[in-house]
Amino acid sequence: MFIRRMRQQRQGRTYTYYSVVETVRTPEGRVRQRTICYLGRLDNLRPPDWLRVAERLPDPAWLPLLQQEAGYTPPPPTGPVRSVTLDPHSIAWTNPRRLGDVHVGLCAWQLLGLDRLLERLVGRCRTRLPLSLVAALIAVNRLVEPRSELGIFRWWPTTALPELLGVARDRLHLNLLYRCLSEVGRHQQTIEQHLVERGRDLFGFANDLVLYDLTSTYFEGRLAGNSKAQRGYSRDHRPDCKQLCLALAVNRDGFPLGFESLPGNSRDAVTLTPAIERLEQRCGGVRRLVCFDRGMATEANLRHWRQTRRPYLCAVRRAVVRGHLDIIRHGPWQVLRQQAGEPTIEVQELPSQCHEDVTERWLLCRSAGSHLKERQMFENRLAKARQKLARLQAQVTAGTFRQAEVIHRRARQAIGRTHDLRGIFTWEVQGRGATRTLQVDENAAAIQDQRDLQGVYLLRTTDTALSAAELWPTYMLLTRVETAFRNLKTDLVLRPIFHHKENRGDAHVLFAVLAYALSVTIQLRHRRAGGALTTVALLEDLERVQLAELSFQTLAGERLRFERSSVPTAEQAALLDALGWPIPTRYLPPDLGTEPARL
Repeated sequence: MFIRRMRQQRQGRTYTYYSVVETVRTPEGRVRQRTICYLGRLDNLRPPDWLRVAERLPDPAWLPLLQQEAGYTPPPPTGPVRSVTLDPHSIAWTNPRRLGDVHVGLCAWQLLGLDRLLERLVGRCRTRLPLSLVAALIAVNRLVEPRSELGIFRWWPTTALPELLGVARDRLHLNLLYRCLSEVGRHQQTIEQHLVERGRDLFGFANDLVLYDLTSTYFEGRLAGNSKAQRGYSRDHRPDCKQLCLALAVNRDGFPLGFESLPGNSRDAVTLTPAIERLEQRCGGVRRLVCFDRGMATEANLRHWRQTRRPYLCAVRRAVVRGHLDIIRHGPWQVLRQQAGEPTIEVQELPSQCHEDVTERWLLCRSAGSHLKERQMFENRLAKARQKLARLQAQVTAGTFRQAEVIHRRARQAIGRTHDLRGIFTWEVQGRGATRTLQVDENAAAIQDQRDLQGVYLLRTTDTALSAAELWPTYMLLTRVETAFRNLKTDLVLRPIFHHKENRGDAHVLFAVLAYALSVTIQLRHRRAGGALTTVALLEDLERVQLAELSFQTLAGERLRFERSSVPTAEQAALLDALGWPIPTRYLPPDLGTEPARL
């Protein structure tokens, strides 16, 4: 290891920055230099500032060498610790700012090695503040209190991030935040590959199962110059806005393996194969089971996957399940799980199919929880359709609608576009002129068919290692992707996107995914230490740990100031200890019986 000095010329002035660097050898045998920690400028530092620099060094013994390199001469010792008499009315705790949650977010950022990665990727950009530190600021903000770039610029002084990152508050400019989005967004593939490797090193992820799904998020504005901003099927119920589709792949623990920002009119089935092929390039050609939902399980996709010998697990559309109604009603079901004597999960294996010399297993699954949920939704839609059709019948009888074409259109609108109500209602317009009536009939057999299909899934897989009892729990892991989407949109405020430039809109999604990776990292460390809180609840508890300036005046007229944090409660200290990221001791009150000199 050695100390590197970097000089930059700006507006006729020379600025000197320092970092600790080590020489490493790559797997290819090449010699490279890797930055261990970035120290920034070391001129005009006070003795307390040098203590913070010493804590960031790999070895505190490097501090005298670093001071000599920077031309700093420590002041001579002032003698033993002396006691002072305070004016109790002068004690003040001023400028409180949040410390606990941003400290945990920054520790997760550093644990994933994103600080060193971005220092290598964007460290050569000449900016007032290193872009790797700006990226850490944006990601931590997205994790703890998501805001716009202008909001981040105003939020930054209210936190302890300047002290934790070792930079002055006035070093950050608003344009740096936008510059960081543009620069970091160019390295998305490198960042994704780094996350996959780092997650494998930290948590031992096998990544033998990939969970894939697609969602959308909408823009605010016309977005005339953004080719990805298109109108399509809106999962956010905002068809009035242009949108962007987000394809996300996670492992069985919910950790992100890759994502892709796609045009807003992308169809689910079209995105599947290209996204998985790119994931295979990043993660290697190891055989892994890919799980996706019924919207992507087209025959063309499944045929291509069988031809390329890629194992998959998916559910098929309800129209295919309908062909097995007799087996669903009378077949031999195997109970996997039951509660209070009632089966909650049942499976029934169907004869396997052979296509392209590949055996495909078919498995019927019936879930009591899914059945209850789908039954309530179906009954609500059925009741609303009956109510709307009865209202339409009264309007036709009263002469409000007389044209047959208008009456048919109104009847179709009353039923809606949901598939489960198709074939249930039939109607006929009778009479002429003012004596027109609308006759509506219900198909009781179709209603019973729909009720029998509720909660039933037909799974198809080419995997031979999983038993019939394991296929349904494995498929249900797709809820991890749905949880990720809910976290991205709700807690991390992915939507809406206000950036009009395409590259910055993509960078907005990138930092949201990075913040999600931080959230999963924090939760995994917390759960593996025996905790049960979500990341959101954990950060809310730690938000109350704040850093402020403690000042008081002696009777001799001397004003003393210290940076001190509020003492964590027993619950907060237990959370920090479980994560392995306690509050730095330099911010905690010293024990005057053992370490009075630190005061």
